[in-house]
Amino acid sequence: MNRLKNILNKVQKPGRYIGGETNSVRKGLAAGTSVALAYPDTYEIGMSYLGLRILYHLLNEQDDVVCERVFMPWDDMAKELEGTGTKLFTLESRAPLNRFDIVGFSLCYELTYTNVLEMLRLGGITVRADDRRDDEPLVIAGGACCYNPEPMSAFIDAFIIGDGEDAVLEFVKKYSGIKDKPWTRKRKLKALSELPYVYVPCLYGAGYSAGRFSGLKPLEGSVPEKIEKAVVKDLENAYYPEKQIVPLIGIVHDRIAVEIMRGCPNRCRFCQASVINSPVQLRSAKRVREICRRVYGNTGCERISLLSLSSVNYPYLKELVKTLVEDFRERGVGISIPSLRVDEAFYSLPEMLSVIRKTALTFAPESPTGELRKALRKDIDPGVLCKSALVAYQSGWKKLKLYFMVGFPGSVEKEAEDIIKMARELSHLKKEVSKSSAEIKVSVNPFIPKPHTPLQWLGMRGREELLDVKMTMMANSSRKVKCDFSDIEQTILEACLSRGDRRTGDVIYAAWEKGAKMDSWSDFFDISLWERSFAENGLDMYDDARKTYRPEDTLPWSHIKTNVADEFLISEFLASGLASI
Repeated sequence: MNRLKNILNKVQKPGRYIGGETNSVRKGLAAGTSVALAYPDTYEIGMSYLGLRILYHLLNEQDDVVCERVFMPWDDMAKELEGTGTKLFTLESRAPLNRFDIVGFSLCYELTYTNVLEMLRLGGITVRADDRRDDEPLVIAGGACCYNPEPMSAFIDAFIIGDGEDAVLEFVKKYSGIKDKPWTRKRKLKALSELPYVYVPCLYGAGYSAGRFSGLKPLEGSVPEKIEKAVVKDLENAYYPEKQIVPLIGIVHDRIAVEIMRGCPNRCRFCQASVINSPVQLRSAKRVREICRRVYGNTGCERISLLSLSSVNYPYLKELVKTLVEDFRERGVGISIPSLRVDEAFYSLPEMLSVIRKTALTFAPESPTGELRKALRKDIDPGVLCKSALVAYQSGWKKLKLYFMVGFPGSVEKEAEDIIKMARELSHLKKEVSKSSAEIKVSVNPFIPKPHTPLQWLGMRGREELLDVKMTMMANSSRKVKCDFSDIEQTILEACLSRGDRRTGDVIYAAWEKGAKMDSWSDFFDISLWERSFAENGLDMYDDARKTYRPEDTLPWSHIKTNVADEFLISEFLASGLASI
């Protein structure tokens, strides 16, 4: 205890590591099957992730399961742990990671992959799955990145694919029934692979032809060729924790976050989230209202965020916001809707918009050109966008945030200038309701052809071309129209990691050995470590990101099945017209 106190006295934010928050749960590891939920980024980011909160409370409500949390330590804490010989520990019992039965990682962003390796090392767990002893924890993973598990397959014993509410609980219960059997690690993993949504990499072999991935084959006859995603059958009655942890320090999203709709009916052709979260399911306004009231009573949070991929398509939005405002008006609780799609439905919301907290309202045109928006299946009429902005200004908004992507095949030469032109027009539009123009923040990201989308067969645009667009954008930034362009090298790396095969795991390991970690943070990111690691493994990072596929090719993620048929993805790819450009 004294050693830990001395460590915490030397780090910048000890609140990241001390635990003991209101509504946290302490059982002790002896109370049952022990699970450490590991988020491979800082406490402030991990505690903002709703999925971790749901699984934490769900598992702890089981009498025979102990669930604790652990996050990636900042550099100062990592050095103190190593310097004192202390293993990375969980917040609740302060037990080292290697004492748990299961360590489960949330893989939500590819640039946290090296953090997984670092957390395993700091926690005293063998990094490579093939080298792990039978008595070491089972290392599992879930989350959006697991829809292509191959790049991390060398380090994860089992992946849970799909919705976690029911699947994780079933997985832990099945493991509890076999954990004390005198079986080898591989035999236990084979038993767990009987669950249709569980992928165990060591039970499959990868093939390659002419330097390209050619497919996976089960190494044993009883192993399925395809892994089916787990799906929550009834979002209305799906588990949602009403007594959530109240963080001791500020986090990125300190709010009551409630999912009002899962999936999206719009199916933009570049959007991975709409595919992996299908089918579309709704929570009723009554149920959402009940959740908000109960969570507020247990936490006192001052903000409610209504989560979905496209809130305008939630049919009860107007009714829901009206009742929530009535419930919380006297308590000073703000309501936010982070995803408002621009379409005709927006016009029915002015009364609702007038009572929502006046932070920047976000629209996502994606492209300034009509032909490309149509190809992306995001065919937004510029007139509708202008009218939506005008409705927002009339309702009291002073700022807008616009999301764009660049680097699609067939992008116009002046896409940067056209984005700036659109942003300026929307800014000046505010003068119709006031004397000043609006502040517009333009957020631009290079297009990444994500797995399981209709555009997954395309490649990225080259670095130099993207750099030209970025330089033009930044040169035209002004006081009223400010441009934010994501780091190009980080985006290219994300593309490589999201679309890679098992050989990418060797690159990840090599980069980590060279010191790569916290790659999503500009303070730590070093592209040279990755360039060298790709080269040492016979790959070129920039060529890898530009790699294209044909619809008939076997993709590194072809063994992972979603609820969207391959035939539909191919038809949408061909219908986009981008395949022939």
